[in-house]
Formats: sequence, C-alpha cells, structure tokens
Amino acid sequence: MSGIIILFILIATAFVGYVLPWGQISF
Repeated sequence: MSGIIILFILIATAFVGYVLPWGQISF
C-alpha cells in the first residue's frame, strides 16, 4: 500500500514541477 502512496507522490511532484515553470514563464 505504501508503494502506491510513494508512486502518487512522485507523479504529483513531477506534475507540479512540469506545470509550475510554464505558469511562471508564460510566454
């Protein structure tokens, strides 16, 4: 069960790390 939580955290971190720069640069 902990493996699923770790996988979810990794996906969430990767998603935020991918979306955040685009929102800050915005060009």
